[in-house]
Amino acid sequence: MHYTCLVGEHTYEIRPGANHSVEVNGEPHRVDFQTIDEGALYSLLIDNKSWQVLVERNGDEYRVSIDGELYVVNVQDERTRKIQKALDRAAKETGEFILKAPMPGLVRGVSAIIGQEVQKGQGLVILEAMKMENELRAPRVGVVRDIRVKPGDAVELGQALVVIH
Repeated sequence: MHYTCLVGEHTYEIRPGANHSVEVNGEPHRVDFQTIDEGALYSLLIDNKSWQVLVERNGDEYRVSIDGELYVVNVQDERTRKIQKALDRAAKETGEFILKAPMPGLVRGVSAIIGQEVQKGQGLVILEAMKMENELRAPRVGVVRDIRVKPGDAVELGQALVVIH
């Protein structure tokens, strides 16, 4: 599996490998990443260069402090990225948008509330499929008009989940 990391205006393709190796945009590196305090402080070693790193996670977003510099890093695995791309293609900027299940699965959570204003990228529904939880996000700004599922519901491919206007 590979990951896409967005840091500011830069995009990095990350492919973890065996024996502490990782490819960043096709370039191989040796990496060791260990917790120091069983919390948010880590030791990061990349190609024999060492840093102490403070990491705070919120969903797919990480706030990373290295040598006093703060970086906001958004991380998506390849599956989540493909789902989000499909949702983005289907979204219109105005009018009604129906968030549909991109695969059959089980609804694990619904964070949307009717009448709530949502931002592009805001999590709306957690859908479990093939033992993986996928956060389905708003593809555009809007207001939640209807929620057609609840936690515990089994859904089919293409089933309407949330209506945004």
